[in-house]
Amino acid sequence: MIDKVVLDASVVIDLFAGRNKERVRVTEALFECFQKKGIKLLAPRLLLVEVAGVLVRFIPPERVASVISILKESVITVPDDIFYEDAVELALSTGSRGADSYYLGVAKVMDAVLVTSDKVQAINAKRAKIRSFYVLSEGNDLLAMLGCHDGGSRDN
Repeated sequence: MIDKVVLDASVVIDLFAGRNKERVRVTEALFECFQKKGIKLLAPRLLLVEVAGVLVRFIPPERVASVISILKESVITVPDDIFYEDAVELALSTGSRGADSYYLGVAKVMDAVLVTSDKVQAINAKRAKIRSFYVLSEGNDLLAMLGCHDGGSRDN
C-alpha cells in the first residue's frame, strides 16, 4: 500500500504552470487522489526553492508566494541532514543530477514512492531500486493502483 509519496518539483510545476494538457490532467487527478486518500506528501526543502524559481517565470510573484505558502502547509519538507549521505551515494551510483539526487534520497530514506514529470528522474529512480511513477506514462497506473482512476484516457 502506498501511504507516502515524494513530490518532484516537476510535478508541482506541472500543477500550476504545466503546458502538456495530458500531464496536467493526470497531475491534477493525482493531487486530488493524494488528498482524498490521506497520502503523506514529502519533499526535500529544495522543492520550495525550485518551484519558486520556475513558477515566477510564468505566473505573477504574488501567486507564486501563495503556492509556496500552500506547499509549506501541505508537504512535509524533510531536512537535508536526514537524507544527505544517501543523496550523495545515489548521485554516485546513478549519475543523477544533484537536485534530483535530493528527491531520490528522501524517497529512499523515507521509504516513499517518487512521483515525477521528469523522465530521466524516473529512470534514475528505477536504477536505484526506488519505486517511482513517471506521470506521463505511469500516472494513470498509479491512480488505478490507489483506487482513484478518474476514467480519463489511458493512452500516454
